[in-house]
Amino acid sequence: MKTYKLLPIGLLMALLTGCAFTPQEANLDPTISVMPSQEGQGVTVSVNVVDERPSKSLGHRGSGYGKGAEITATQDLDVVVYDKVTAALRTKGFTVADAGVESPVSLKIEVRLLEYTTSVGFWTGGVHVNGALKAIADNNGEIYERMYRSDDEERVVFVPDATSNEKMINESLSFLLNQVIGDNALIGHLAK
Repeated sequence: MKTYKLLPIGLLMALLTGCAFTPQEANLDPTISVMPSQEGQGVTVSVNVVDERPSKSLGHRGSGYGKGAEITATQDLDVVVYDKVTAALRTKGFTVADAGVESPVSLKIEVRLLEYTTSVGFWTGGVHVNGALKAIADNNGEIYERMYRSDDEERVVFVPDATSNEKMINESLSFLLNQVIGDNALIGHLAK
């Protein structure tokens, strides 16, 4: 008799965590808020983005009991960052050199971390998205370097679905990229 009472609870738990064991491909589509300006007027900058993460995985979905299925990106992270940064620089008036063409003014972005993790709590679980980008700006031999970080946590009762995971990953990446483009010292260094 007791087994029959527990069966619906077990089935509900299995349904709630079942998607956690399905691998997910996240579409990376960060947004950068940049106001058009002429700060970079007349300056050509070469941009290089390097993905230095030890793994191309973005992390693993939560299962309610620990680590679930892997989350990967549908596109290369370095390509996404390159496209967004170069578009933002153009909006600020810079001319971006063709890929592979060197310029006396250059910007290198190192993708150090973009990771989705989960933790299990008593009543709620945690969803964490951590990221780090390093910018190295070289203007005729004068170097400006800075590390940008994001650390987001959300407490959840149920395992987030793929749409929620993708949204959190894109929000973290957007935050990082907005820090880079919003760094007046970096943009000023490139423009001088």
